[in-house]
Amino acid sequence: MIVLSGMRPTGKLHIGHLVGVLENWKHLQDKYRCYFFIADFHALTENPKNAFEIVQNTLEVVKDWISVGIDYKKSVIFVQSKVMEHAQLHLILSMLVSLNRLFRNPTYKEKVEELARRGIESKLVLNVDENRIEESINSTLDFIFKTIEIENDKSKSREQIYRKLKSDIMELLRTTLDSSIIIEQFLPNAEISYGFLGYPVLQSADILIYRANFVPIGQDQIPHLELARELARRFNSLYSEVFPIPEPILTEFPKVLGIDGRKMSKSYNNAIYISDSSNTVKEKIRKYFTDPNKIRKNDPGRPDICPIFYLHRVFNKEEKEEIYIDCSKGKLGCVDCKMKLFKKLDSYLEPIRQRREEVSSKEIFDILNDGFIEAQKRAQQTLELAYKAMKFQ
Repeated sequence: MIVLSGMRPTGKLHIGHLVGVLENWKHLQDKYRCYFFIADFHALTENPKNAFEIVQNTLEVVKDWISVGIDYKKSVIFVQSKVMEHAQLHLILSMLVSLNRLFRNPTYKEKVEELARRGIESKLVLNVDENRIEESINSTLDFIFKTIEIENDKSKSREQIYRKLKSDIMELLRTTLDSSIIIEQFLPNAEISYGFLGYPVLQSADILIYRANFVPIGQDQIPHLELARELARRFNSLYSEVFPIPEPILTEFPKVLGIDGRKMSKSYNNAIYISDSSNTVKEKIRKYFTDPNKIRKNDPGRPDICPIFYLHRVFNKEEKEEIYIDCSKGKLGCVDCKMKLFKKLDSYLEPIRQRREEVSSKEIFDILNDGFIEAQKRAQQTLELAYKAMKFQ
């Protein structure tokens, strides 16, 4: 059984990646044949200039993978763009999906909503005269009713039907128009590219090119996997059975909060990185937001809403119950609580940092090259099966 998962090369990884993804990968590699890849093509979808940072960022990401225990002897680790069969299958799959389906994809819709929240949208003026549309509807309805024999004593019923039908048709037209222009409404200023729109098709190709059986995702990401499942079924139905239908391995990806209380993210500059030094980790933990109602040491705290206590639950399981009680009763101050966390987290990260220092760039390139050879072999077999099914060979 094959598991497929990947990450975009965004640079050094933080402890949110560690507890949310990498710990899960470590367990999966002991049970399945895992393909873990650097999704460098995907890194270009929002900004093509990311290409200039990909090589260095790839080194940083893979160093983090290796340092936390992703074992290249158990798993295939490689770079997406090196295996050109990804792009070839992407092209084939793009013939099997409509534009409307892509515009309904959660990835696209979420991006549009994000851009709208930022105020990045164009003011599109429709050259549509609603009065003329209504006149057309009235004429159509008049014609319909002229062809139907309606008694004079039923004129009121006729009027009611007329209004209802007109209202329904107008609403249908408005809905249709709205759905047809949403693409243009956000494209001009948002600069959403063809590559971004086709992102989920390439994502499907990433999965299907290895005939993956499982993809580890969270519950909220199931709609993102559905397109790959649809395309696998469509190809199999149209040609012949080549692709297994990939199933999700449902995984709980915890939302690790950063220094400022928001989700931990490089873009928010609020992250503790796996590679951070001991002093850096200590300083970042000192700055962490805590319960705003706990101003003094003796004030009762609310650990359930505190980002520091969440990290205790992950990295300090031995003391978490005692800390919960003492914080709630006002027996434990925030400074002491943070230092307890620092000691546990620093102890957890120290062997990872040491291993990371030992991994050279040459070793990373060798791992990626070996992984490329293994991944390409599987991808070529899949593409040959696909071409044979399509009578290309």
